[in-house]
Amino acid sequence: MLKHKIMTGLAVVLVGLSFSVMNTSAMGEDGSIVMTISPPRQDIVLVPGEVYEGTLRVSNSVNASKDLKYSVTIGSYGLDKDENGKANYDSTDISTVTEYNQIMEWIKLGKDHGSVAPNTTDTIPFTITVPEDAPAGGQYATIIVQDDTERDSEADKSIVIEDVVRFAATILAEVAGETRNEGAILENNIPAFMLNNKLAATSTVQNSGNVHTKASYVLQVWPLIGDEELCTNEENPTEHTVMPGTERMNTEEWCDTLPMVGIFRVKQTVKIFGETSVAERVVVVCPLWLLFIIIFALVSLVIWIVMKSRARKTRTKEQAKPSEA
Repeated sequence: MLKHKIMTGLAVVLVGLSFSVMNTSAMGEDGSIVMTISPPRQDIVLVPGEVYEGTLRVSNSVNASKDLKYSVTIGSYGLDKDENGKANYDSTDISTVTEYNQIMEWIKLGKDHGSVAPNTTDTIPFTITVPEDAPAGGQYATIIVQDDTERDSEADKSIVIEDVVRFAATILAEVAGETRNEGAILENNIPAFMLNNKLAATSTVQNSGNVHTKASYVLQVWPLIGDEELCTNEENPTEHTVMPGTERMNTEEWCDTLPMVGIFRVKQTVKIFGETSVAERVVVVCPLWLLFIIIFALVSLVIWIVMKSRARKTRTKEQAKPSEA
């Protein structure tokens, strides 16, 4: 079984350089946005033998005082072994190509560098030439934009980028053909006892197909008696992309507004590739301090009962002794 894990979290460290992809923007010292790339993710369908044309936009902040220079490269989208299934962005070395990122060799950038004036947007065109014999299924890559602007003068201090020098926009492509949509839910677990109200239900799903998919997670909480939901994300389920040939572990936390003490009915519903798993459990929430008090009270009660029992036996024995003549 493959133990490769992946998450589409879009902020990672690569070769000592920080990527900003979740927000796809760099921040200046004054909190202003300096550079933005969009869209941060492109989900596309490719047809063997055809050419796909796409674009990526690079924007300079209205607060900037000078043009921003940048360079563009193609990077792979790797499959990490991290326990939580985090995505990683490998080097731009073409030797890193695997069965799921052959697309790196198919992408051709319209430019490898550019410049963006303040309050303007530059467009990076690219094409994806799909071979006739391209395998059906998922293909993944990143378009990496690196800020090459020099900022060494006093006038530039307001747009110094802190800890961010690169941005990666992901390309999640599906090559048309005989795709396999296969997967399974390996775990759906709810703990029965919690020491605080930060209950976290866990689950693990597996994508054994050859194309990425989304897994959804719904967590619902009710009081032990009653039907009024205390916590639910049913209308807005959590969704995560699960890459082909990988497993993904997810931790779903319940609302912060739940009582610190109580007994609840908890239900977690996990879905992937049309398969549904439902786990339901009665959960006891008891803080550690209260648990100590309860244990102390029980121990004290037991000691009191034992002492009372011994005292009663002693009195009984004394009463049973024959009186002296």
